[in-house]
Amino acid sequence: MQMPASPPKQYQAFILDADNTIFDFNRAEEAALRETLREFGIQDVPEDTCRRYHRINDDLWKLFEQGRIAQEEIRVERFRRLLAYLPAAAGCRPNPQRIGESYIEALSEKGYLLPHALPVLQRMSSKVPLLLLSNGIASVQRRRIERAGIAAYFKDILISAEVGLAKPDPSIFDLAIEKLQCARDRVLCVGDGPSSDIRGGRAAGLDTCWYGPVGTIYPEDEPEPLFRISDLRQLLDFLPSVGH
Repeated sequence: MQMPASPPKQYQAFILDADNTIFDFNRAEEAALRETLREFGIQDVPEDTCRRYHRINDDLWKLFEQGRIAQEEIRVERFRRLLAYLPAAAGCRPNPQRIGESYIEALSEKGYLLPHALPVLQRMSSKVPLLLLSNGIASVQRRRIERAGIAAYFKDILISAEVGLAKPDPSIFDLAIEKLQCARDRVLCVGDGPSSDIRGGRAAGLDTCWYGPVGTIYPEDEPEPLFRISDLRQLLDFLPSVGH
């Protein structure tokens, strides 16, 4: 599904997801994982290690969205599961908690942005208020936001662990709307997460826009977003036309 041929609805404020919407999280994840494994002496690993870790991590974060696991458990459990597939380093098995802590430190240093994210944020924030809404680990997100130099483009930044709420709970979207001080029907929720961003945004009564690069498949069992985009520059079409 492509953007509609006619001009899309225009909005007065935007709620934006962070990872794989603004940040290139997949790149950061792989770089941090390889760096951490080397630190613990794990050099010769199967070629699919990063893909396996990604699947493990994705499964655990889905459990988090369902309220079935805490963030602190994810930090350790993802490496407990991954290490079961990896060769021991120098005859010993690294402690999952220690390797998890090192990974968090490595990940927090990697504020890689997706293509066009910076100029799009600059342009949008000059026209309307933006709010960044993330389920990510607070220390990681705050550091990456700092490294990328994007904090100034947001009216507010809400991170689930800091506010005690998490997507897709509609309450965290209600809080975002309160921070934006904008009518609900004039706010567009944008993200790559079908369950966290689209399902959550829709449950909160928001219009939603799914960001998925070309070739990304939207799951059939998730609620349909109002809009789909494959390039962040398409968000500029949603800005108010006056002065645009």
